[in-house]
Amino acid sequence: MLRKLSRLLFPPRCVLCRRAGDGELDICPSCYQSLPLIKHACVQCALPLEGERHAHSLCGRCLNRVPAFDRSVSLMRYDNRAVQLITRYKFHDSLSYSRLLAELLLIRLAEIRMPDCLIAVPLHASRLRERGYNQSHELGKILASRLGIPLQSEAVVRVRETCQQTGLDAKQRRQNIRGAFAVVAPIEYKHVAIIDDVVTTGSTVNELARVLKKAGVETVSVWSIARAV
Repeated sequence: MLRKLSRLLFPPRCVLCRRAGDGELDICPSCYQSLPLIKHACVQCALPLEGERHAHSLCGRCLNRVPAFDRSVSLMRYDNRAVQLITRYKFHDSLSYSRLLAELLLIRLAEIRMPDCLIAVPLHASRLRERGYNQSHELGKILASRLGIPLQSEAVVRVRETCQQTGLDAKQRRQNIRGAFAVVAPIEYKHVAIIDDVVTTGSTVNELARVLKKAGVETVSVWSIARAV
């Protein structure tokens, strides 16, 4: 009721063009249609696939190199439109974007088997001080609240400050992120979903999934806003 009242008093405006939203989302129908939403993807890593595919299709990468995580869901391709939206959210202190991105992801998650808890990809303490917030954690808070699933990000920390993954190839990314995470509190849940904003090669979420499974987690899902091709 409070959410509905808030929407009546403060009607949403599109975060991209500033026109009126559709009544539920902070994005107008035109801008929503322009988003590069993923229609068909690898069920394990969410890599976008061309054409009609079976619901349990795997991409060649996952067939050749099985990830530590078990399944993935991503909202859109990481192309220019997605870059514009996520860059504003990630680097310009625009936390208002987190509500829109979370709501859009919730639409995609409607038919997905829910995990027991959520864990946002942690930032190193120095990066967190620099940015002021963890964009994945902000998404996780909204998702946890809407789904009634606990968010347990404090159970995992980033113990090593890594260099930026941008510009590194897949092998360099795996080497860069190796040993970056540690579980510092017991995780009593068997199915955990990792929350991240962008999955590029999957190296970061793969390393986090590896650490979680070593700590006793049986199934690891990955939920992200965008997936690079």
